[in-house]
Amino acid sequence: MIPFARNEEINQWLSDNPLILGGGAVVLSLPFFALGVFALVTGTAPAKRGRDLKGSNAKVMAFVWLGFGALVLLFGLFKIATGLMK
Repeated sequence: MIPFARNEEINQWLSDNPLILGGGAVVLSLPFFALGVFALVTGTAPAKRGRDLKGSNAKVMAFVWLGFGALVLLFGLFKIATGLMK
C-alpha cells in the first residue's frame, strides 16, 4: 500500500477527476450489496476459512456487507456530486 500512498501523480489526477473516483467507488459497492442480499435471501454467508456462516451469523454478516456497501456508495455519490459542481 505504501507505493500507492506515495504516488503523488495518481493522487493529484484523482483529485482533479472526482467523477472517475466516484464511479469507481459506486462500482466497488455493487459486490458488497450483492453479497449482503445473497446472504439475507439464502441464510448462508460464505466465510474466508472453514464452514459457511448460517442463521443469525449470516444475517449479521449480511448487514455488515450491506452497511459497508452503503458507505462506499455514499462516498462515490459524494465524489460524483462534488465533481459535477465544479
